Amino acid sequence: MSSVTVLIVEKLGNIKEQNIKYDEADLYKKAGHTTATGFQCHAQWSIEELDGKSYHVCVYGKTTGRANSENKYEFPPPIDSTLFFGNCIIVNKKGDKAVSITCDEWDAIYEHLFGGFEDLGDEDSEDEDETSEDDGLPRTKEGYVKDGFIVDDDEELDDAFEEEEEEESVVDDDSDAPKKKSKKSKKPAKKPVPEPKKKPAEKKTKKTKEEKPLANVFTAMTNQDDEDNYLDCTSELSEESYV
Repeated sequence: MSSVTVLIVEKLGNIKEQNIKYDEADLYKKAGHTTATGFQCHAQWSIEELDGKSYHVCVYGKTTGRANSENKYEFPPPIDSTLFFGNCIIVNKKGDKAVSITCDEWDAIYEHLFGGFEDLGDEDSEDEDETSEDDGLPRTKEGYVKDGFIVDDDEELDDAFEEEEEEESVVDDDSDAPKKKSKKSKKPAKKPVPEPKKKPAEKKTKKTKEEKPLANVFTAMTNQDDEDNYLDCTSELSEESYV
């Protein structure tokens, strides 16, 4: 039984090389599992040529297990959405015989299976080229190139003040122009209210006849006494006796 190098994919997502005596029936033990139940090959990728080599890679692992023992590593399709528990093992084969594989080789295979990754270094170099081309051009306080779309805040304020001054000058010019007289609506003159006619003063009627007091029993009696006294003069005609 020959020794080969396999890759142990730990549940936290780390990958490490491990040299073992290959026996497919005992691979679950190399992965740290206590039983072989559910431990099997879940994916195979055949790559005819990559950096002058050919590969036939297999992934072994369990899809059942205890909670909090999920494997966090992201495998390439078609097992990119498969949830594994515990450690997994990556084995490279040539025919029916296992051959060694290193972490660097797996990184190249991983990138190839995902269709390649963009090199972030190339983007940085392109950005540097663009910045070098823009050197010498006027820039804003924030460091942006003034290209007609980006200007300083001071310039925007100046333009705003200029526009306000132009608007004010236009308003002043309009104020000098003769103003049109507004047409006032002519209201009809109010008719004088006629004063109320004074009533003619009532003429006082003169009393033609003196008002006589009303006769009553008492006035009749007094008048009768007076008449009796006036006519009775016998007392005055009595003879005086002379001594």
